[in-house]
Amino acid sequence: MSTQRIFLPLPLKYQTNSFNNKNDNIFSYTEDLINFCKKYSSLAEAHIVDFFTDNTWEIIPKEWRDVFEVECENIIGENNYGNNNESNFVNKMIRLASFHEYESLKKYIRDTKELVLSRDISIDVLQMECENSIDKRILPGMNKKKLHEVKILSNLIASLANENKISSIIDLGAGQGYLSRVLAYTHNLCVFAIDASNVQTCGAQKYQFRTEKSLGLLRKDKNEVEREENIKSGKFERKRNGCLNHITQYVTSETLSSLITDWNKSSNKHIEVNEDTGYVKIIEKAKDVKEKNLIDDDPCSNKQVEQDDDDYLICGLHSCGQLSSSMLDLFIKNEKIKSVANVGYKKCSFPLSKVFKEKKFYMGSTIRQLACQVPSRWSSQQESSINAFEHHFYRALLQYILTKKELIKDTPRIGKLRRRDFASFSAYCTAALKKLSLPLNCITQVESEQYYNEYKINGFMHKIIIFCTLRALLGPCFESIILLDKCLYLFENNIVREIKCFGVFDEIKSPRNMVIVGLK
Repeated sequence: MSTQRIFLPLPLKYQTNSFNNKNDNIFSYTEDLINFCKKYSSLAEAHIVDFFTDNTWEIIPKEWRDVFEVECENIIGENNYGNNNESNFVNKMIRLASFHEYESLKKYIRDTKELVLSRDISIDVLQMECENSIDKRILPGMNKKKLHEVKILSNLIASLANENKISSIIDLGAGQGYLSRVLAYTHNLCVFAIDASNVQTCGAQKYQFRTEKSLGLLRKDKNEVEREENIKSGKFERKRNGCLNHITQYVTSETLSSLITDWNKSSNKHIEVNEDTGYVKIIEKAKDVKEKNLIDDDPCSNKQVEQDDDDYLICGLHSCGQLSSSMLDLFIKNEKIKSVANVGYKKCSFPLSKVFKEKKFYMGSTIRQLACQVPSRWSSQQESSINAFEHHFYRALLQYILTKKELIKDTPRIGKLRRRDFASFSAYCTAALKKLSLPLNCITQVESEQYYNEYKINGFMHKIIIFCTLRALLGPCFESIILLDKCLYLFENNIVREIKCFGVFDEIKSPRNMVIVGLK
C-alpha cells in the first residue's frame, strides 16, 4: 500500500504537513467530516413535504430559530413579498447566520464551507475545453450542458488512454452515445458502448449512423457479396482509425469479461438504418467471413487478433442508478481494465469502503438526493431557486390540508405538473387533486386561498426558505462523503496504484462536476 498514491482536493486545513504520514490528513479529514454529518443527520433526513404536519421547523436548534424568527417578524411587519424580496431574504439570512453572536450557528455555516472537498477546476482542465474542437457533424442531440461535459471528459479520457497506452474504451451507461461518438470520431479510440436500455441503444445507433454518413465513413456496397470481398481484400466499410459498437446489456463483473471477449472475437457489425422510418437493424457478417477476417494475413486482420490482449479504460458520464459504483467494482475485478474515469451520479451504492462500513455510517435515498444539490448555483439562478422554495411551500401546505381533512394516510406522490399549475396555490391544489384522483371540491378555491394567505402572512414561507437553505448547505458535505468513500474503496485495493479526484466541469453548468480517476 506504500506504493499507492492518492490525490484528493482536501480543504485547506488538511493540506498541511503537520501529519506524521502523508495519508493521515485524509483519515483525519474523514473522521471530522463523519462527525459533522452525523451531528446534523436529522436535518439532512428531513422531508420538506412534512414541514407542517410534523412541525419540521423544530428540528433546527432553538437558539437558531430565535434568531431567524425575529427577522421573519420584521419582514412581516414591513409587508415585503415577491420574488425579489424573497431573494434578498435568502441572502440576508446567510449573512445574519454567518455573523450572529451564536457561535454554534456561525460554526455550522463555516463548517459547511470548510469541510467539503474543493470543486475548483485546475488550469489543465480548463485547457481541455479549448483542445480538439468537435466536428459539428458529431454533435446531433447534444445541448450546451452536454457539449461542455463531453468536450472536457473526452479530452481527459483520451489523455489517460494515450499516457497509459490504452486504445479501447468501455463507456458504461452510454445512453445516447454522446461521449462514445466523440471518443471514437474525434480521438480515434475503439469504443464499446454499453447500456441496459434498448431504447437508449437504438437512439445512439441512429445518431451513430447519421454521424458516419455525414462524415463519409460509410461505404454503400451493391450487395453482400461485394461487402465480403471488400473485407477479404482489406477494404473496410468504415475507413477510420476509431471504432464504435453499441450493445444493450445489463453488466456485472461476471458478464463483462465475456462481453469483452465476444467483442474482440466478432468482427465489426454492419448497421443498416431505414432512412424513412429510422428503424435500426444490426447484421452480423457470415461466420466464415469473420473467421477469414481473423486469420487473414493483412495488417488489419492482425490488429483484430491482437485486440484480445488490449487493455481497457472504463468510463461513465453521470451513469444512472448503481452504475457509477458498479464501475469501480468492475475496474478492480477485471484484469483487462487498467483505468477508470467516473463522473458519478450521487444516487449510488453506499458505503463501498471498509472505512465507512466500520464507522457504521450510512445514508438513505433522501440524503443521497441532498448530496446532488449545489447551493453555490443559487447566486446565478436566484429566480428558479425562489420558485423552488415556493413549490416546496405549496406541497407542504397541501400535505397539511389533505392530512387534516383525512383525505390521505401517507405521503402520496403527485408527479410532474405543468408550469401554469404553479400560477397560484389554488391552481396548484386543483392540478394536484386531479393527479391524486380526489374530488376537486374537497378543497375549494376559497378554502385554498384562505390557507395560503394565513400561512404566508404568518411567515411560514420564510421559515421554509430558512429551513431549505440550512439543509441544502449540507449537500456538498454529503457529496464529499460519497466521493471520499469511492476513493478510499479504490485505495483499499492494492492493485490500484493511483487515485485522483478533482473538478472537471463548471459547477454552474453541470452541478455534478467531480471525476474520480483510477490507474492500475
